[in-house]
Amino acid sequence: MDIIRLRTAMVDGKIGIDHQYSILMTLKVFCKFCRTVLKLDCLDSDREIQLPQRPKPFVQYLTNEEVGRLRNAVETHIFTGLRMRTLIEVLLTTGLRISEALSLDRTAFEVGETEVQIIGKGRKPRVVYFPEGTLGWINRFLRFRADDCPAVFVTTGIPRRWDRNDLSKFFKAVRNRAGIDKPLTPHILRHTYCTNLRDNGTDISLIKELAGHQDIQTTAKYYLGVSKQALRDAVHKNLNYSTPSRSGQTTGS
Repeated sequence: MDIIRLRTAMVDGKIGIDHQYSILMTLKVFCKFCRTVLKLDCLDSDREIQLPQRPKPFVQYLTNEEVGRLRNAVETHIFTGLRMRTLIEVLLTTGLRISEALSLDRTAFEVGETEVQIIGKGRKPRVVYFPEGTLGWINRFLRFRADDCPAVFVTTGIPRRWDRNDLSKFFKAVRNRAGIDKPLTPHILRHTYCTNLRDNGTDISLIKELAGHQDIQTTAKYYLGVSKQALRDAVHKNLNYSTPSRSGQTTGS
């Protein structure tokens, strides 16, 4: 009954499904710990705590036109602008999580590496491939600097590794200058990378590896679908009920 009252309170409080799911999942893990480790007589969380059905996630991403506006909105003649443009290029062309991007060190790029191994989410290593254009922006930013901080992305003033908590104001400013109506965050640029690969025919298993997902179900949940434009193009280009005539030409109404 306590669980039922909790779920009722969450619904009455208009708590979102994802937040409800997280709360109940935490409770399930806690109850399992109590039963298996502390040997307490409590709820069997696998049977008695039901999780709400979560809707399929809605993936927001930038169109190619919005990506163009975003790139053009950054002033690259100043330190903060060049740093921001470099970060945007890295996120758009590698799909790195923001924590992974900010953990990059400069040494690999200074010796001409085009592939860098990182330790991603879950301490899982993977190789990240940097396109030539992105390498150009990284090297341009490194040449602009006069410090010896090992990080690629550093703060102004006394250089230290750029912290993700400092990013929101920069993304908000460039979003306004680019005239983009949808949210703009590092994770949306990661979604943009994966969606662009999907829409251009990349196999879902390859997107999984490039994005650093541990489970292909995660990749499928977000990117297995196709865009409305791809579906529209498929109908316009490929739907054909005409039948070949004896002369070899197609006929139909």
